[in-house]
Amino acid sequence: MSTSSLSIQGVVVTPSSTDYNEAIARLSATSVLPAAFITYPVSPADITATLKFARSQNPPLQIAVKGGGCHSSTASSSDGGIVIDLSRLNYVEVAADKQSVKIGGGALWGDVYSELEKHDLVVVGGNVWNVGVGGFVLGGGYSNLSGFYGLAVDNLIAATAVLANGDVVTCSKTNEPDLFWAIRGAGNQFGAVTELTLKTYPTHGPATVGALAYPGTQLAEVLAVVKNFISALKPGHRLMLTFSRAPPEFYPSVLILPYIEGTAEEAKSALAPFTETIKPVFQQIVSVPTFNAVSHSSDEFLAHVPPRAILGGALFSDLWEDIITKVFFDWMTFTENEDSRQSVVFWELFFRDKITEVKEEDTAYPARKPHYYAVITGRHSTPTNDGPTREWVSRTMSIINQANLEKEGFQFPIPTNFGLGTEKPEDVYGVNVGRLRELKAKYDPKGIFGKFWSLI
Repeated sequence: MSTSSLSIQGVVVTPSSTDYNEAIARLSATSVLPAAFITYPVSPADITATLKFARSQNPPLQIAVKGGGCHSSTASSSDGGIVIDLSRLNYVEVAADKQSVKIGGGALWGDVYSELEKHDLVVVGGNVWNVGVGGFVLGGGYSNLSGFYGLAVDNLIAATAVLANGDVVTCSKTNEPDLFWAIRGAGNQFGAVTELTLKTYPTHGPATVGALAYPGTQLAEVLAVVKNFISALKPGHRLMLTFSRAPPEFYPSVLILPYIEGTAEEAKSALAPFTETIKPVFQQIVSVPTFNAVSHSSDEFLAHVPPRAILGGALFSDLWEDIITKVFFDWMTFTENEDSRQSVVFWELFFRDKITEVKEEDTAYPARKPHYYAVITGRHSTPTNDGPTREWVSRTMSIINQANLEKEGFQFPIPTNFGLGTEKPEDVYGVNVGRLRELKAKYDPKGIFGKFWSLI
């Protein structure tokens, strides 16, 4: 297939290019697919030209858009199609009044925090620096700052997107409001977003982060302390209750990973129940000065994870001991396999009132009832373990979803950032799926942007 009619200012990579393997690489090897072309646009016009080329082929080529490429799914990859890699659209421009920031669609949160730090500012963004801005925001965006300011998608002021027909459109509440509503929660379904404008806030910090570890046999005791702690959560307090096997013995453990804003003394007081009511077998707690530093607090852990991952998630209304225990024992059995023992479950617990201030129909992101969320991450090294790992992740998601249905009478939607890609659109977009289908027919009737959860 010739690239003679694919003329862009940026770079085009094909399987014969020396940097092809680098171009299709992702953070997880499970995300890699053999694209026919990878384009690196340097302007929205390059994306328009790429879409025109894709439509001109017989049959038309599949389009995938890569921002950070950190998800374990193949959402940002294509088997035989075109990947639009936004990494060269990477810039961070703070407004003169310091009330907002324009961010290129290929930026990572580390890029954003490093620049905002110079201005004593912060945004509602990812908790880990190497996550891409675009996918995170368009999928909802839970942050350490959500207790203060809501989801990332609630802090989006405007966005520029290249639509399926090649038009470049800037949308906001007052310009193309239907498109602006749709991209705030619909993920990758409405175009390639090349720029996002987000609200900024005065810098936060210091904050205390780290880990406290307990034997798995103490799960019930840890849960009791956690439940008491979250009953009086503050906006600047967040916990992750984590199931993990730590080297070298890889015994089943329960970890508490805190994010506590304030001085070291204030954090010590807040965490006292986790050091006095129950006694950790290991603890490493540090105070870091800025949100940028917080985003690097997992660097040591991430540097040693296996190369393959399957990630999924589920929202839940309350921390039910029977369900947490059921998931723990299922995780413990699954991770007895040496290749799976670095798989983890995170129960993310935070001050949730701010998220519920937005109505389900106000944005495409439909999860607005009070909730927490769990992230299930299967980590392994061998491709033959992809299937069993995906099955375990899916099973754990189902346990949590079914529990919410039985205990609360409803099941939360599965955010696009937490989906495996096999879910029905109704399960992802919830009450907003009808309006999203109408808008999909308006903005992308042929489903050019249609990886996973197609709305056509």
